[in-house]
Amino acid sequence: METRHKICQLVAGIIIADDILDEREEAFIDRVIKGFGIDDPAREVIFPLVDSSDAAAQIKELPGDAQQEALRLLLEAACIDGKIEPEERAYLQAIAAALAISEGELEQRIARQLAG
Repeated sequence: METRHKICQLVAGIIIADDILDEREEAFIDRVIKGFGIDDPAREVIFPLVDSSDAAAQIKELPGDAQQEALRLLLEAACIDGKIEPEERAYLQAIAAALAISEGELEQRIARQLAG
């Protein structure tokens, strides 16, 4: 359960990284919380929100399979509105660096996610 909470915090962090929360992003975080079997209508699980440097440290603490699931969800969250804001890209770059994923590989993953 702790791993699920951490992933929810990471996802919420990228969603609010650009200080804009649109309805698609809001619906996405709700789906992630519910998808992890967490009953939290007030979204308390997403607090404290984490910035990119905290996120990079936090993702390293997760087990390998959870790291990959978190990265998948982070990419989906960042692309849910059809564009990547500079703050979201910086967040993803911090996560990728923490996971030893090259910038080129990250850009390929972003492009695939945006393409649908």
